[in-house]
Amino acid sequence: MTFGDRDNFGGLQGSQIFYQLLEAKGVEYLFGYPGGAALPLFDGIQQSKTLRFILSRHEQGAGHMAEGYASTTGKPGIVLVTSGPGTSNLATPMFDAQLDGIPLVVICGQVAKSKIGTDAFQEIDVSALAKTCTKWHTVVQTVEDLPLAIEDAFREATQGRPGPVLVAIPQDVGMATCASRALVRAPAASVDWGQGKAASASPVQQRSLCVSHDSFQQVAALINAAERPVIIAGHGVLQSINGPLFLDTISNLGQIPVATTLLGLGCFDEMKPESLHMVGTWGAVYANYAVQNADLVIAFGARLDERVVGDPNGFAPQARSHGRGGVVYFGIDPDSMGKLIKPTHFIQGDLSDTLPLLLRYLQKRSRPEWSEQIQKWKADHPFPPNTSEANHSITPAGMLSELDRQIKSLSPSRAILCTGVGQHQMWTARCLRWQTSMSLLTSGGLGTMGFGLPASIGAKVGSPDSLVINIDGDGSFCMTMEELLTASSNGVGVKIIIFNNGRQRMIEQLQEMNYGGRVAYADLLNPDFMTLAQSMGCHAERCTLIGDLPKAIHWLLHTERPAVLDVFLEDEPPFLPLVRTGAALDCILTE
Repeated sequence: MTFGDRDNFGGLQGSQIFYQLLEAKGVEYLFGYPGGAALPLFDGIQQSKTLRFILSRHEQGAGHMAEGYASTTGKPGIVLVTSGPGTSNLATPMFDAQLDGIPLVVICGQVAKSKIGTDAFQEIDVSALAKTCTKWHTVVQTVEDLPLAIEDAFREATQGRPGPVLVAIPQDVGMATCASRALVRAPAASVDWGQGKAASASPVQQRSLCVSHDSFQQVAALINAAERPVIIAGHGVLQSINGPLFLDTISNLGQIPVATTLLGLGCFDEMKPESLHMVGTWGAVYANYAVQNADLVIAFGARLDERVVGDPNGFAPQARSHGRGGVVYFGIDPDSMGKLIKPTHFIQGDLSDTLPLLLRYLQKRSRPEWSEQIQKWKADHPFPPNTSEANHSITPAGMLSELDRQIKSLSPSRAILCTGVGQHQMWTARCLRWQTSMSLLTSGGLGTMGFGLPASIGAKVGSPDSLVINIDGDGSFCMTMEELLTASSNGVGVKIIIFNNGRQRMIEQLQEMNYGGRVAYADLLNPDFMTLAQSMGCHAERCTLIGDLPKAIHWLLHTERPAVLDVFLEDEPPFLPLVRTGAALDCILTE
C-alpha cells in the first residue's frame, strides 16, 4: 500500500493503518518495549509479514539501538514504546540523537484522549518532554490524522539536519476505525526509505542549496590564496552520501591537510600523508598545531564545539587575524554551527551538492613548505605516542594497536567500531587508524555512557555483513549490560571488548589534574563479566596477560555468536598528551 491508496484505509483500525504505513515507508526493523497504552500498536505490528520487532531490555537501550541502525543505514531508526516511563526512558537517546544529528522516529503510546490531563496511570505530558529533545512532535487526535502524522514524522526526521521526532498515539486512536474516504489531506511527496538511501540523499535536503555562485567563488579564492589551509571534517561529511569522496578530491587537489572531529573519524583515510587525525582537546598534537598555525580553516560538516576548539578566544589565531582567510563553514544547518567560532563565510547545503560547486573554482596546487612542516610535527609528536616495549602489562594503546592490526589483516568490506563514553572512547579514537572502510559510532555531543552496546546491536542489525565491535569501559558497559540478552536472543553477532580497570579512569585523571590530586568516587566494584556474559547466552573469554592478547583478539574476531572479551588493565597509564582544561589547542600537557 502507498499513500496514493489512502482511501483504502477506510474501515481499518488505527493499529492496522499504523503497520501498513510503516510498511509503505520501507521500514524493516523497529526497536522497543511494549506497554499498556501502546498495545493496539503492537497488535498491529505482529500482523505484519515484513516488519521485525527487536525487543530490548530497557527503552533507553532501544533508543540507542535505533541510533546505531540509523547511523549505519542512513534510514531513520524506528522506536516503539508505551506511555509514561516507556516514553520518558527515551529522553536520553532522543537528546543524544538531537545533538549528533541522527534521524529517529519515536512512536509512543499515550493514554486515551479522554484521560489526558487527569494524571492517569502512566500518563506524562509528552509534548512538554518532546519540546526539549526532538526536532518535531505531534499527538495524533483522530485515526484519520494518523497517515499524515507518520508522513510528517519521516520528513521532519530527515529534512535539513537529521534528528529525532516523536509521534504520540493515544490508545483509543489505535483502536478506532477509520471512516471510509475520510482522508482528504494529500501528504507531501514521499521518500522511499526501502531503497537504502542515506538520509542526506533525500529530495528535501537536495533542494536545500540556496547559495549564490559568487559565494563559492569567494571561498575558492580564499582557498587558492591560502598558504597554510586546514580542513576540519565532521559528522556531516559521513552523513552526506558523497561527502568522503569530495573531501578526498579537494584535499588531493590542493594538498590540503585534513583533521577530523570525533564524530568525523572514518570520513578520511588516516593512512594518507594529508591526514592530521583527530583534532581538539583530546586530539593529535600535530592536528592542533596545524589548526593554530593555519591561515585558513575550512569546516566541512563540523560544528566546532568546545571539545574541538578548546578556548574559543585562542582558536586558530592566525587564520582569524586581520587579512587572513578566517573560518569557513560548509553545512546543512546554520543554526547548529558557529556558536563558538563565528564564520567568515557560511555555505549552506548538503556537502554532496555544495562541494562539487566549490571544486569548479579550486586550483590545483602544491604547498610543499606547509606539508613539510606538518610532517615534522608528526615526527616530533607521534600519535599515538610510542610506548615502551618493556611494558609487560596490557595497556589501552597496546591492545588497540593489536586489534587494529588484526582488523586490517581480515580486510573486511566494512568495520564499525562503537564505544561508550569515557577514557576508552578517547583511546579508541586515538589508537586506531581510521579509513573510509572503518568508521566510529559513538556519542559525541551528549556524551552518553551506556551508548556503545545497544548502538552496536542496532548497527549490526542494520549492516549484518559488517564487522561490528563495541569497545567499552567497565563503567559505561554496566549502564546497559542487560542488552547482552537482546543480542543473544536475536542472534546479533556483536563483539564486545571491555576495558576492565575497576574505575572511571577519565574522571580519575581529570580530578588528579584539576583538584589537587584528590580523587573521589571513581572506584568501581565490577561483576564477573565473563560469567555474566555466559549467563546471558553469549560467548566470553578473559585476557589478563599481554602475551595472550593476540590469541584472545583472534578468538573474538572469529566468533560468530555475540561474544565478550574481558580485558584486564592492571595499571592503565594517563591519557597524554592532552590540552590543558580551558586552554587553547596548543597548550598541551605531556605529563
